[in-house]
Amino acid sequence: MDGIMKKNKKIWFVVFLCLTAGTLYGIIAQSKSFSFRAFLQYITGASPTWTALAVVCMFGFVLFEGLGLLHISRSLGYRRSVSSGTAYSAADIFFSAITPSATGGQPACACCMIKDGIPAAVTTVTLLLNLVMYLVALIVIGGFCFLVRPAVFFVFSPLSRFLIILGYLILFFLVVTFLLLVFKEKIVRKIADCCLLLLHKIHLVRDQELWHKRLAKLEQEYKACSDAVRQNKKMLIMAFFYNLFQRVSLIFVSVCVFLGVGGRLSSWPDVWFVQSLVTIGSNSVPVPGAVGVADYLFLDGFRSLTADTVSIELLSRGISFYCCIILCGLIAWGWIISYERVAKRRKHRQGEKEL
Repeated sequence: MDGIMKKNKKIWFVVFLCLTAGTLYGIIAQSKSFSFRAFLQYITGASPTWTALAVVCMFGFVLFEGLGLLHISRSLGYRRSVSSGTAYSAADIFFSAITPSATGGQPACACCMIKDGIPAAVTTVTLLLNLVMYLVALIVIGGFCFLVRPAVFFVFSPLSRFLIILGYLILFFLVVTFLLLVFKEKIVRKIADCCLLLLHKIHLVRDQELWHKRLAKLEQEYKACSDAVRQNKKMLIMAFFYNLFQRVSLIFVSVCVFLGVGGRLSSWPDVWFVQSLVTIGSNSVPVPGAVGVADYLFLDGFRSLTADTVSIELLSRGISFYCCIILCGLIAWGWIISYERVAKRRKHRQGEKEL
């Protein structure tokens, strides 16, 4: 099973690289005047202060998720360092970026947490609660945009508007599903049993008993999650704010880049709202890292804010996404290597004591 998972991750990483190459080529091809020399001058001409702030905001995206995970796990009785929390977050972000619908992020994060001595049950509850708060934070940001600055939505083309609405509906559906799983697990179990029976009758599921056992295990995990929520509601509120800060910090990367390349200071709220809707819409298509979708929405939305959308997109996305996943990959693998070295030393010391 582990071999299949590793093989799938390699396949999706190749797909991610192909999508990235194709997307970058498509973006550059849109501008006939684009040249790498001009783009290099564009980067070097940007304000070092605003560029540095953009990088800080990008790192805030990694840090705040780690703090959210640490807060939940500490509330459940397991205290870990900020460096460990950052590593959990980095693993989640890196593998989420290279797998469709971010399916590889949570298993990778769970692997790090379990390696760090957090029980599997506590890890599951922590990740579930953090995921729900992450989705709720996105819904709140989207709702805030529609209420405060609805005109920004109509800056986008009809296709982009469709993707934004679809992304928002998908987020809302996921949150409702998770809430039902957490608080109304019996209703969901009955629906799942009916679906399982139907699939068994049409011969799509053979080992019905095996699936019943899996469903029972999932039910126990979600029950533990609901018990944790009922016992500590303040923990959930703090987890929400950490996830909200995480998303807001990443959105501010585009604001800092916009101001750094000479954008008007008075336009920064419009930049923030446009980037927020881009983030919502990027959830509409299940491709690794939302590559292509996020880029299309960015170029479409920023046409009303700047003439050189290609250069600002490459710089902003380069910091907020590509630099971010490289950083996360280095942090995650560095932490794993460091952890394994420490574990080997402990085993060696124990062996010496026994002798």
